[in-house]
Order: sequence, then structure tokens, then C-alpha cells
Amino acid sequence: MIILGTKPVQHDACFALLKDGEPVFVYEQERFNRVKHGMSSDLSTLFEALREHSVDPGQIDLVTQCIDPARLDERKRQTRGFLDGPAAEETERHLDWRLPTWRRSLIAAGFPADRVVDIRHHLCHAAGVYYASPFQDAAILSVDGSGETETAMLAHGSGNDIRTLRTTPHPQSLGHLYQAVTFWLGWGFGEEGKTMALAGYGDPDRFRKRLEEFVPVAEDGSFAFTPGFVRPGSRYTSEEIKDEVLTGVFGPPRRAGEPLSSVHQDAAAAVQAVCEDIMLRSARFLKERTGSRNLLVTGGVALNSVSNGVIMRSGLFDRVVVYPQANDSGTALGGALYAHHRLGDRERRRVWFMEHAYWGRHIDTENVEKAAATFGQQGSRVSDVVRAAARLLADGRTVGWVQGRSEIGPRSLGNRSILGNPLVDGIKQRINDGIKHRENWRPFAPSVLREDLSTYFEADQDLPYMTVVAEIRPQWRTRLASIGHVDGTARVQTVTERSNPRFHALLKAFKELTGVGVLLNTSFNDRGEPLVQTSEQALRLYTSSEMDALCIGDWLFTDKRTFAARPFAPCTDNFAKLPGSRLLLLEDRTRMPAEMRAHLLRLHPGLVVADAAQDDVADLRAEYDAAVRYVDRTADAFIFDRSLYFSATAETSRQIMREAGIPVYWIDRRGDVVPARDVLYVHHDTVDCPVPSSYEGYWNRGR
Repeated sequence: MIILGTKPVQHDACFALLKDGEPVFVYEQERFNRVKHGMSSDLSTLFEALREHSVDPGQIDLVTQCIDPARLDERKRQTRGFLDGPAAEETERHLDWRLPTWRRSLIAAGFPADRVVDIRHHLCHAAGVYYASPFQDAAILSVDGSGETETAMLAHGSGNDIRTLRTTPHPQSLGHLYQAVTFWLGWGFGEEGKTMALAGYGDPDRFRKRLEEFVPVAEDGSFAFTPGFVRPGSRYTSEEIKDEVLTGVFGPPRRAGEPLSSVHQDAAAAVQAVCEDIMLRSARFLKERTGSRNLLVTGGVALNSVSNGVIMRSGLFDRVVVYPQANDSGTALGGALYAHHRLGDRERRRVWFMEHAYWGRHIDTENVEKAAATFGQQGSRVSDVVRAAARLLADGRTVGWVQGRSEIGPRSLGNRSILGNPLVDGIKQRINDGIKHRENWRPFAPSVLREDLSTYFEADQDLPYMTVVAEIRPQWRTRLASIGHVDGTARVQTVTERSNPRFHALLKAFKELTGVGVLLNTSFNDRGEPLVQTSEQALRLYTSSEMDALCIGDWLFTDKRTFAARPFAPCTDNFAKLPGSRLLLLEDRTRMPAEMRAHLLRLHPGLVVADAAQDDVADLRAEYDAAVRYVDRTADAFIFDRSLYFSATAETSRQIMREAGIPVYWIDRRGDVVPARDVLYVHHDTVDCPVPSSYEGYWNRGR
């Protein structure tokens, strides 16, 4: 049986293919469109992945997606609990359009409606971590921003069954609270890790009591926001919590570029303390209700490795396992696993559990030589790349390490990593300043031989996914300062020969040379960039940074030639995919940002700019290979925002496709590029789209 699991659109879009219960691939959209934390509305990555693995879309038996529109009425009832009048009516209209759109996007792409299965959001999270585990009995804690009607699920996994014990109803949301503080601190979507790191420098008691007045926590970990803190009509979004609650608790939000102060540190510490309290009390509730020895943690809040460490050190459970793909991308594989185990005419036994997280795309070693020539670099194949890299690391060099299939989830786990010797003074600042271009107060993480974990850290269980913080033993805190945080902890990855033979061999070789089986491991990407996906991307960062050496498969680069490599920009990759050389940029009052336009002009020097409001544009259209429109929104709004669907931008695009017969592409504010025909076809039964989606071609290939 072939099952396709999807988190099809919006943030953390992901596609997972399951064949007879085992994964074939798990591909995250941001690795392909190069927009970190992007808001996707494009399914082309899915169809390219199917083609790459020789799977015709018609062969797929079931397609799962992680939002169940059947829960729409319940969400409306919840909304009426804190909204009324025009605000409630507008929210309900938004929900009527939004919740079915997840399913619509797959049907519009060609999947038969009777094969598309809607699975409750937090059930997808829970199924992912439970059915991928080796356990037949486990407590499950899933916490994030929001699903359809709940923001958390506490459950008990037993055999093939997952039984819900408690949920946290919308709008009470630990994920949104934590995100709100992140926004208050001046950071953006997906940057909660900065808040967690900053918390280590702060005093939680300064603001905690006041914050807990807004979010009082019960003994069992349940909570409800206090209504008096927000204005009437508030929807409790992260932005509204930031503006209406946190400004009163902490003071004015931090401005862009403003130095971090003790107020910011203490605010981060306060929300971190509340997060830890809720998570620990919830874990204790699960222990009392299930009696299980195992706890499985997932959902976006599960990426808070500090909270996970608090739970582990509590001793409530023998084993605490945090899903490597705990964010919403994990609902793709989770939905597929749920369908395999729970849907159909018979109950299926477990045939697979996750022993490693390397389910992404293979690195294209066949393209290394060509990519190197593009950047004026020369490398060589070496007979023992492990030994060569270990010597470089022992000598204090920084090494890019790119091997095999990429990791799933946001952490680099030894296949798309930048490595350093943690014993070398100044190694952290060298990597921060010369390669990663990030703040020096943020910690790096260690990878350690599993057999040596308890030598260096106050822990002795498998921690393979860098999702749990452990305390560094006091006698090692000075020597391993480069991988430790200010509070003496580190976000650890344990490595075994079974989970990653080559990375394990590298750690062993490094230990033979230095006496220490620990490496500094940070993700192979520049600031704002997803993990590298190709040899070309790896070589670009190697060439444009102060990285000392690069290993791609058996290829080794150490003799860096001077080359003016361009820094990363998502526009570079996405604009290069636009067809032809004659492009027409249609603009109205909304102008494409100058930096983005410069990328477009560099890649398409024949670009012509026209006023979208002028009638004579119609006479020019046939002269061009394609038309492009900049839309000052994120790409998910292309299908989720009803007003955009009926806007002049949409109507002009329909007119061009209908009358001139040339394709139109929408460019979002992050540089993502989406064919207008695909986004407009999602709701084609509401507003006619003059041409079918581009995905039709993938189906025709198999017919």
C-alpha cells in the first residue's frame, strides 16, 4: 500500500511517502524553495519527488493532510466563546474559506477526492512520534500553536491505539504565547530558539508573577488566558498578545537593532519558566494517568529543548523521546503512519520504527565537480575522507560535512553540518563571525559518541535528535565552553554506529587524535538560509565564507581559491526558475522591493516593467514569455486569503492567461515564486480559472 502524507501548504510544508509501512522519502518544502520558515502554496516539490522515486501519482492509495475541516463547526463554537458581532462573523467567514482549503489544494492538484483523508492536526503529531517509536506503550505530549480546535493533546499510545486523554482548546495556546514574546523581542516567525537561548541570561522572577496573572497554570498543567488582559474582540493571535498583554507586562516591544537589555533577558526568562512549568506539569499528569515508562513529545513547542531537559531530569519517565520533526512538517509522516496503522479493512502490525532522521534527499555527489568549477574551486576524491576530516578538525580547522541523505527537522545531525573542534579557544566566535553571521550569545550544540555521553554530560539515554538539553559535567564545562550555554547546559546529539556509521567513525577518529569524543556541530547554512540541499549550495557557502574545508561525500576541498561568490538569497534560486528571457513585471501601487528587483534584473536582464492598471498592457502581453506580479504577502495568502482571490491582481492574472496565453507567476515578500494558475485553480469552482493547474502534466506522464 502506498500512502502519501502531506503538510501541503503554509509554514513547514512537507511531503512523506510511505510504502507498505516504511518511509521512502520525507521532503521539506523549504529545502527546495530555499525560503526558511516560508509560507508555501506550491505542490511542485511533491510531484518532482514522486518522479524522482519513480512513483506515478495514480499509484497512490491514500493521501493524508493534517487539517480536518469536519471540525469547522466546533471551531466556530469556540470562536463565539470570545468573539461576537461583526468580529465573530468575519472570523467565521475566514474559517469557512480557510479550513477546507487544505483539502482543496490536494484535489485541485489532481488527487481524487475519495483518496484524500483529513486527519486531526494533533493526531498527526501524536501518530508521528508514537508509530515511529519502538514502544508498544507510551504517554504522548503534543503542544504547538494551534490545530483546528485545540492547541495541545495529551494522549496514551497502547498497541496500535492512540487514546486522547485531554486537549487544550483554542484560543488557549502555549505556542502562541511563546511566539508572542519572540515577536515582542523583535524577532520573526520561527525564531523562538533565540528567545529560549536569551532566557538563559535572564531572571525569570522579575516578570513571572505578572505573566502568570495572564496565564495561570493549574496543578495538572492546564491553563486558560485571563480575558481582562486583552481588548474586547481580541482573537488572541500572537500579534494581539504581544500588543495587548506583553506591552503591559514587560513594557514597549524591542525595536529592530535595539541592543538587548536585562528587560529583554528577563522577559525571555519569564516566558521560558512558564513554558517549563506547563510542560512539566503536563508530563506529570500523563505519568499519573498512563503509568507508562516512556514519554513521547512532539508539536512545535517540543523544539524547546530546555523544557524537554527539565522533563528528562525530573525522572518521571525512564525514556523521554522528542520527535526530530516536531514542528508541523512532522504531520506529513505522522498522517501517513496513522493511515497505515488505523485506516483500512484490517489493523496492521508495526513493520518499521525510526532509528535515524536521514529521510531527506541524497546529496548530488555526481554534480560536485561541475559545481566546483562554477566557483573556481578544485577538490579531490580521497580514499579516507573520515580520517582526513578528523585531522583537520583536530588541527582547529572548521569543516563543512555533507553526506548521504539530509536530516528531517530543523537540526543538523551530521549529514548537513558545519563542524569544529570544541577544545579550541575562539572556535565559537570564528564560526559565528566568519560563517554563520549570527549572534555570539547563542550557543552551539555538541555531537557526542553515545558510549561517551555520561562522561561529559549528566545524562545516560539515547538523545539522537538534538532536541533535549543536558547539563555538562562541572569538570568539563571549561574545556567544552564552546558548546555550552551560559547556564552550563548543552543541546546534545548522541551518535551511534547504527544510526550514522560515517559520522560515528568521524567522532571516533577525532577522539583518537584528541582524546575527546565530542564535536561542535551547527547547521550547514548561512543566516536565514535552510540547510543546504545541493553540492552547489554547499560550495557557495564554503567559497563565500571563512570555512576552512569542505567534505561532500568523498570529495575534499581545502585549497580555497579566491572567488566572489554571491551570498545566499532565496530570490537567486527561485527567480532562476522563471521561464524564458522576456519577462514582463506588472506593477501597481505595490512595488517590488529594490533588492529583490535587482536579483530579478540580474537573472533576467530583458525584464520590462509595465503598469498593471493601464489598458495598453494588453497589447504587450503576447510579446513575452511570462508575466510576474509582486504580491506583498506570504505565499500561503495566495490561497488562504479570500479577498486576494477576488482582487484586481487575481483578475488581471486570469485575463493575461485567458487572452494572451502566457503564464503568470506571483512572487511573495520572501522571494517565493508560485504559478498563478496553480493558486487560482485551488478555488476554481468558486471563481473560474482559465487554465488548469500545471500539476496536470505530472498526471498525464503516467497515463
